[in-house]
Amino acid sequence: MTSYAMHFLDPRGALAVTRSFHCRDDLDALAEGVRRSVAHAVEIWHGKRLVARVKLGNAALNAGDSRCL
Repeated sequence: MTSYAMHFLDPRGALAVTRSFHCRDDLDALAEGVRRSVAHAVEIWHGKRLVARVKLGNAALNAGDSRCL
């Protein structure tokens, strides 16, 4: 298991809360982020490496939204 951090973002995109969690790999961590995006947008980090950003409610990505690519 690998340690990850999930940053929960407020509506302005500012960091609200951070939680540590363990997953098998990046895809497992992304799936966990999607599950937890019901109430907040989230960022998933592995150390200093950004793994993914998931919009609130797992909304569709938009190529013009650089915060989600």
